Formats: sequence, structure tokens, C-alpha cells
Amino acid sequence: MSEAPAFSAEIQRARELESNDPDEAGRLYMSVLERDPGNLEASNALERLHDPRRYSAWMRINCMIDPRDDIFRFIGTGPYSHNPIRDYLADGWRTLSELMVVMDKLDRPLTRVSSFLEFASGYGRFTRHLVKVLPGKVACSDVMPGAMEFAREQFGVEAFYSSFEPEEIEFPRRYEVVFVLSLLTHLPIEVWGRWLKAWAGAVAPGGVLIFTVHNEDVLRNQLGVEFDETGYSFLPSSESPSLEANQYGTSLATASVVAEQIRLALGTDPVLWEECAFWVGHDAIAIRPHG
Repeated sequence: MSEAPAFSAEIQRARELESNDPDEAGRLYMSVLERDPGNLEASNALERLHDPRRYSAWMRINCMIDPRDDIFRFIGTGPYSHNPIRDYLADGWRTLSELMVVMDKLDRPLTRVSSFLEFASGYGRFTRHLVKVLPGKVACSDVMPGAMEFAREQFGVEAFYSSFEPEEIEFPRRYEVVFVLSLLTHLPIEVWGRWLKAWAGAVAPGGVLIFTVHNEDVLRNQLGVEFDETGYSFLPSSESPSLEANQYGTSLATASVVAEQIRLALGTDPVLWEECAFWVGHDAIAIRPHG
């Protein structure tokens, strides 16, 4: 997923040509990308040069990808990925379409939302698509180094750093929608309540908190997970090697355990629990913290 030695000479030659002969530089970068579809150096250069063969020319979004993005590497090394960059960009598009379905079921069309916080936004896999739907209305937060600067520079969003301690987060304001895709799925259950309270506190009156958990049926019947009497299990591993595994691993829980955690933290029940709403097996849960 990085610059392969076999292409390093071509990449270097293209760099040297950028200022004096951008067309030839673009041709060289495209030649590398055709043979090495996951080469971010080549793809980002095409974006920077506004080359007509760049992804953003037809996707109509910002297609710059930060090379530190663990999710890009995770998608690109998956068994079904043959074009890592295109697959990564398409995955964000998929999240947008899945979220729009969830929002419609809440009778709150995404295009009419006044303010939206994407929490745990990473390096913009989804953000780049969201800002096209909600220009000037999106905020992002994450802990990954450099991610918030990248989000501000590339996507023009309000961006602030999160923390491993939810009580330490300073939310600039409250938002009509707070969306947290696949974070509880990685956090130990002992901290779930603290995070749910923090997110709920960032929701504006009348707004909604949407987050995801692993679908119990998929865990049991497709992945073969066997729960003990606690209905919960934590594995110290994830797709993000940049984060400490005991803080950010893989968190598995039955639906009854999830519901109990919500009631304990927020004293309420979901207004929507949509099974397998995201990806292959992530349930979407929506809460109205203020009734």
C-alpha cells in the first residue's frame, strides 16, 4: 500500500517533471497507478495536479487520501479488494447511502439536517462524501494524529480532537445529529456508558444520536462467536494497529447486553434499532437523548 520499489524510479521522475511538464508527470503517475492500483503517491499526485484522469474528475468529491489512514490499508489488503483506492472511496459512498436509509426511517432526511457531527471520523473515508450533501454543516472528531488537520485542509470542516477519556472532550457546540460509526464495536464495555453519556451530551435539543454495534445474529451464525453467561467478549485486536489494542480492540455483545448498557447510561430505549444497517453486520441504533 506504499510506494513499491519497482515503481520508485518512475515516481521520482514524475516528481521532477511536475513543475515543468505536468502532462508528462501525470502520464507517468497514471502508468504507475494502472500497474499498482493501491499506489497512493501516484493517485494523490494526480489529484494535486488536477489531472483529468484523477478519481475526483468523475467521483466529484475530494479524493486525496492520507497515507496514515489505517482504514485505507485495511480495505486495500482485504480478500475482495482488487483496486484499493477505488474500493476505499466507494466504501465511503456506501456509508452515505446506508446512513440516508437510516435517516429516512427516523423521518429526518439527511439533506435537511442543520448540523452534523461525525465522531471517530478518521482520515475522511466517509467525510469526503458527507460534505457534498451537507456543505458547511459538518464537524469531525478523532484521536488519530494529523487527522483533524487533514479534515480541515481537504474537506473544509470544523474539526477538533477527541480523547481516550470521554469526559475530557470539549465539544464546541451541540449538533442535530451525532453519528458514531463503529466505535463501540472497538471499545471495552466498561467504558461504554461514559461514551454514550458524552455523545448524548453533544446532541442538540430535538436531535438524535446514531451509533453502531455488531449484529448478534451475524456474530453467532456467520462468525461462530459463542457467548458465555455475560453475553460479552473483548478481543485485543482491530484493523487499526496505530491504536493500543487494550483500548481499541474488537468488542462483541449480545443485543440484550447492548440494550442494558443504553438504559444504564441514558435511562432510555432506542427510537430505532435497524439490524445490519451498515456494512455486513453493524446494527444502527438511534437515541433521542432529550425526548
